[in-house]
Amino acid sequence: MARKLDAFADGFLKQAQWCTDLGSPFSGALMTQAADALRLGTDFVTTYMPWCQGATTGDVSADVVPLRFLGCAHALALGGQAPALARHYPSCGGDGVADNLWQTALEAFAAHPAFTADFVTQPPQTNEVGRAGALMAGLLELAQLTRLPVSLFEIGASAGLLQGLDSFYYRFGGASWGDEASPCRIEPQWLFEAVPPVAAPLSIIGRRACDYAPIDVLDPANALKIRAYIWADQSERLARLEAAIAIAQTVRPQVDAASADDWLADVLAGPGTPGQVRCVFHSIMWQYMPQEVRDRAYGAIAAAGERANADAPVAWLRFEPETNNEPVQLVLALWRGGPPETRLLAGAHPHATQIGWTGWDKGRVLETPELVQRFS
Repeated sequence: MARKLDAFADGFLKQAQWCTDLGSPFSGALMTQAADALRLGTDFVTTYMPWCQGATTGDVSADVVPLRFLGCAHALALGGQAPALARHYPSCGGDGVADNLWQTALEAFAAHPAFTADFVTQPPQTNEVGRAGALMAGLLELAQLTRLPVSLFEIGASAGLLQGLDSFYYRFGGASWGDEASPCRIEPQWLFEAVPPVAAPLSIIGRRACDYAPIDVLDPANALKIRAYIWADQSERLARLEAAIAIAQTVRPQVDAASADDWLADVLAGPGTPGQVRCVFHSIMWQYMPQEVRDRAYGAIAAAGERANADAPVAWLRFEPETNNEPVQLVLALWRGGPPETRLLAGAHPHATQIGWTGWDKGRVLETPELVQRFS
């Protein structure tokens, strides 16, 4: 049990550091308190570990177990079920004081066991709308390279909010793209002079998406869960999310309930349609899938790529971490007949609030399109 407590505590402490480093001191303080409490000994692991083990691989960090409980506490505050939490949560109009807040969270979990059990046994729903900034830059590069309309296939889409990413307005340093009147404005800090090809002929002619446990964002209970995974002291992220939810009322994204590997094998089966490029894309979800699902998903993409040609290319655009210690990487792999071409387009903050763009021509050439993540 002592070893299990230490593993749990280490996982919460890592999450605390990530929250703090990514601009959420409130969340960082809460996770630090959780780690300290675990090291002192608690029935928290005894109570909640069985739920986590039933829904995860058993790796506290890889399964982001601390993030699940951080989101659950936020959901209880946002939903009005835990007023003692809400009075301190900035997203609820609270004072932002996190002192001794973990104990209050534990009391809220205990008071709402069914809600807590349901929440933490579901995969995290990371609807970070800001990541559209990196993805749209990559799609513009793809349009510039192929000069073809794009059919999108998103995996790990959650609520499908990125299905409407061409309805957002973007500012890429000294360049911009999209409707300036859009309520959803994506304006990351642009670190280099180079910008995406905003004059590229990008036309999205098809949109499909899947998620293992998709969320209907038009359902208020589901919208609450999505909001809960935004850290409570990050008002700009919450505002972008609200704008994207409003756009979803019009776009009405359809997200298939399916495992990514099976879904890709189905939607990418057979030859592509001449005169368009099929683009698989995803953002910070690969690590949440079991290794065998990753292998089969990659196999489906690679198999489609082998059938591609210059008139019906296949692309794989991903915004994913390679390790814990490096920026998230935006990578584009492109099959146009023959071996795939794979380039690192950008490095970025995990929420894409900062983007270091190099683009295709100057991007580092990668030997293989395969994504192999290594976390310490």
